[in-house]
Amino acid sequence: MKETPDDKALEDRLGASKFSGEGFLGTDHRPVDEIVAADLHELAQLGVAQETLLAALRDAFEKARAALGGEVEIRPGLKAVAHESMGRIPSPFRGDGVFEKGDVVLTAADGEQIVLTALGLAMIEKHSFFQGRGSRYRVEPARAARLLDLV
Repeated sequence: MKETPDDKALEDRLGASKFSGEGFLGTDHRPVDEIVAADLHELAQLGVAQETLLAALRDAFEKARAALGGEVEIRPGLKAVAHESMGRIPSPFRGDGVFEKGDVVLTAADGEQIVLTALGLAMIEKHSFFQGRGSRYRVEPARAARLLDLV
């Protein structure tokens, strides 16, 4: 499929910038629609709805934020802690607004981690975009579903 000027502009905004540091694509060279399709296919293979995963991620995010920097148990073997950061970051998707910086780190008993941000959750919700492979804030759908006990 031929890349449109809008596709190219989005991919430029998803790349490294003064707002996003290393960007949202990481080392992934696939087009955005291909990344989205692969992640949705992976969730479908697991039998986990995107909305179910998003709700579990959001719940963990909000519980950690409510703990004000303290560690909180999301489920046995999975803890979360929120880290605040000054400022806001604009969404690379036009019209989605700006989001608070800061993150929530989910850590499993074996040390496996997932890093969540308000912007990352919004991109999953609105665009089914879990970010590219190699991105610091990528939420690997299968890994997240496993850590949150959805499979």
